[in-house]
Amino acid sequence: MKLRHHTRLSPFPLAILLCPLLAAAQVNYTWNNVVLGGGGAVAGIVLHPKVADLAYIHTDVGGPYRWNAADSRWVPLLEDIGANEWNLYGVDSIAIDPSETSGNTVYISTGKYTTAWAKPPGMVMKSTDRGTTWQRTTLTPTGGSNGDQDCGERLAVDPQNGQHVVYASRLQGLCESFDGAQTWHVVEAAPHGATLKGQGLAFVVFDAGSGSVGDPPRTKVVYVGAAKQGVSRSMDGGITWQLLHGGPPDVRKAAISSDGKLFVSHAAGVAKFADEDWTDITPTKGGACGIAVDPANPDHLLTTIGGSHQAKIFRSTDGGKTWADVTGIRNPTINWWPSWHWFSSPFCVAFDPCHAGQAWVTDWYGVYRTEDITANPVRWTNLVAGDEEVVIIGALLAPAGGKYRLFSGMADVGGFDHESLTEAPAVNIWKKGLPDGLARTGIAIQAANPLFLATVGTHNWSSPGTGAYSLDGGESWKAFPSLPYKDIRGGRVALPGSAQRILWAPQIGQPYYTDDLGVTWTPVKCADSLAGTAHGKDIFVYDQPLAVDAADASRIYLYHGGKLYRSIDAGANFTLLCTNVPDDWNDKLVTSGTPGDVWLAAGNKGLFRYQAGGTFAAVAGVSAADLFCFGKAPTGATFPAMFLKGCVGGENGYFRSDDQAAHWLRIDMAGHRIGNDPNTMAGDCREFGGVFVGTNGRGIYYGHPAN
Repeated sequence: MKLRHHTRLSPFPLAILLCPLLAAAQVNYTWNNVVLGGGGAVAGIVLHPKVADLAYIHTDVGGPYRWNAADSRWVPLLEDIGANEWNLYGVDSIAIDPSETSGNTVYISTGKYTTAWAKPPGMVMKSTDRGTTWQRTTLTPTGGSNGDQDCGERLAVDPQNGQHVVYASRLQGLCESFDGAQTWHVVEAAPHGATLKGQGLAFVVFDAGSGSVGDPPRTKVVYVGAAKQGVSRSMDGGITWQLLHGGPPDVRKAAISSDGKLFVSHAAGVAKFADEDWTDITPTKGGACGIAVDPANPDHLLTTIGGSHQAKIFRSTDGGKTWADVTGIRNPTINWWPSWHWFSSPFCVAFDPCHAGQAWVTDWYGVYRTEDITANPVRWTNLVAGDEEVVIIGALLAPAGGKYRLFSGMADVGGFDHESLTEAPAVNIWKKGLPDGLARTGIAIQAANPLFLATVGTHNWSSPGTGAYSLDGGESWKAFPSLPYKDIRGGRVALPGSAQRILWAPQIGQPYYTDDLGVTWTPVKCADSLAGTAHGKDIFVYDQPLAVDAADASRIYLYHGGKLYRSIDAGANFTLLCTNVPDDWNDKLVTSGTPGDVWLAAGNKGLFRYQAGGTFAAVAGVSAADLFCFGKAPTGATFPAMFLKGCVGGENGYFRSDDQAAHWLRIDMAGHRIGNDPNTMAGDCREFGGVFVGTNGRGIYYGHPAN
């Protein structure tokens, strides 16, 4: 997965909409994930050797989770980080203190990206209450979780000294702390690894059975894997280092047996280092990633072979001399998962140190566990309750009625028509008539006929796109029989008017419309070029440049290049309506239901309102408007509730207004900051105060008044 940011901060002189503005009062809201059931990359799992059922996973763009065995679900651990620190939701590595019997101490290295535009820089963070709260350390920058997810773990706590923490970084070499991560220094003698694509060091592991040296004490033997260089070893607690020649260069993960043997997964298989020599123990042709040694048996191994769909899990009981395929059979807990979700690019495999026979695997889409790795066949269950690490791509629709409460578009898994908010969908869109691999970037419903919907998207992330329509409220979908032009891509869709017109505003090319459900297409007419109305070339684009007038569906507004256009004939012709419109890469255009009333969320330029015959005026007190939408009107009112993610009165957060922006209520709160790069917002048209927020790695949140 990846994330794309485009932010421009230039001021824009416009008229100011004068209205009274009071400080936003906090109201009590309940926030929960819309239940999906997995779907994103889980790069690693760490299990505590002394505390039963204490396990952590880390995801590439969705933060860390802790396993709650009591209700068999994953608990997210970074929910209090706000949107201005979205980069911290990528977790590159995780480590526990193996000597601590309470299990309370855990470390994470955060950062989706190591590039300069990613804010804030990634950092190592520490918790002494199992991830409930976090302290930030001085080690920055870290991160790069969105890169090579098959390496690690990069963080480790010395089993001989819980205050000795090491981090095999991507950019700075091996970093070390002797005071529980309060202060750090770089171990200059250690390898640094190739910095190509920010890979750097791949892993660090302590040989717990090698004893300790020095004062303060540290484990005597330590191994570090370096990209393109191989494995280096220190036999004096990390003071001096030596490359172990003859080993694999493209290393990924490592594990050490209780009798001191080192097992390393790499791009071509599995290698064992014992008696000062390397041995190839690859079970079958292919690259390996996950590698694990049973804490109770140094000859009992697990590894994963294959970097794409339908990879294999192998087990050895003789130290890697022979292997058996234990990919086994599936025990699915989520109905919509396709068969190729299972063991797709497995990143990590682990024995449970406290439950004999239990083993875990993580991969592109979730987490699996078997209760008996020795069974024939091995039975794997996907344990993904609470894990909502999915990327939303700019398309959420919450209609006022019908079978489906919500329609969504997502990277990697396409999207869903959600019948429930608390139960995982039965099928994804690919099983309902939409093309396999379609990532849904636009969704629309016709006001005059809620059974009529349309959707558009792109195959995979940046390939040519397509679209589909539904005449039964989303129960089934039919792909457009033709496309406006070859290689059309994603974008947005609208259903103006009362007939079966579909307006498609793609990325790159001109908007087109069809009156025969996609049999033929006609380019819209406008004196100006409207090519690229929807920005970008891939699916990670979050502007909303089309808005059907909720008061008159024959009127549709289109934002393009700092100008507002309007059609009064359901999108066949557009004329220039207003110039000097705030120009932000991710502008959101919305209509309220009052004739000619158009609102524009323009990022750091603020929130603006256009009313018929006038010009865009800035809404006072709103200095940033990243997301904006309308929801169900308050009881007795005709104007809908307004929802905003931005800055009101100098305060960043999520807000609701019930009086056309005269006053705002803050609706996010401690523990629910909805901060993982929120990119899409849709008001709930069925429940007053309800709002959906899509994110870049924490799926979809639903918020509503607590009372």
